[in-house]
Order: sequence, then structure tokens, then C-alpha cells
Amino acid sequence: MKTVRVYGPPETALPFDLRDFLELLAPRARTALWTVSAVDAGYQWFDATGPGGANLEAMAQSDKRVTGQLLTEAARDTLQVIWGEFTGSLPQAPDQDWVIIRAIDSTFYEVTTNDDEVLRQVEASFGDVRFCDKVWKPSSDEAVVASTHDSDR
Repeated sequence: MKTVRVYGPPETALPFDLRDFLELLAPRARTALWTVSAVDAGYQWFDATGPGGANLEAMAQSDKRVTGQLLTEAARDTLQVIWGEFTGSLPQAPDQDWVIIRAIDSTFYEVTTNDDEVLRQVEASFGDVRFCDKVWKPSSDEAVVASTHDSDR
């Protein structure tokens, strides 16, 4: 699978969120089945704000697949996904990942897929798209800082 990272302008909040990726990938995103989960940040982390964020977090905790329509509705009511992973599979191949969208610490989004059309859409729609050799993993320093922060909660 190929991975791209999508960044916003430096020193500002990301001007896009999960809802933008789901809209970009419509109508297939709405017909897909999705698994919502935490990101492995050296510990399992899911964080999203707003009423939809609470719904997304409940989806992540349930570990059950949800329809693209339900995911899209929750994403529209979410102010910001800070940490989260969204794995979609298409109806014709329900046991195969179509696309994985990851929110990484409000710093960037990562999209992993074998679907070249998805990669073209992402590259054409966002200003700072970078191809990566592998998916994001925290450095050991980040994991230590994050786990310390997590214990403060």
C-alpha cells in the first residue's frame, strides 16, 4: 500500500478534517464499511472534539464496523479529529482495506491505500501532499512524552 501525508500551512490549525476526506472520496466513502480505532502513538490514542467527536470515540471503543453514512454524519458534527484511524473497505471486498485515514496529533493526516484514484484525488485536492515510505510511528521520545501526558489525564 502507498501512503501520503497531508499537511496544512505551518504554524496554523489544519484547514481540513476527516469530513473533508470523506467528502473527497464520496460516493465510495459512504458505501464503504468503516472501522474506527485509536492510533498507535506508543500507546493507543483516540481524540476528537465536538458532539460528533464523542460519537467517533464511541465507535472506536465499540470495535464494530459502521456504515459510511454514519461515519460521515459523525464527522460533520466533529470540530476536530486530533488522533484517530479510520479504515474503510468497499462492499465488493469487505475483508480488504480500501483506504486508511489517520489523524496524527492535529499535525497532519495520513492516507494509505492501493487505490491510485484515491491518491490522485488527495494530491489534486490538498496543497501539501508528501509521499512516504511507511506509515507514521512515534519516535521513542514522542512515545515517552505521550505516555507521560496520558497518565496525567
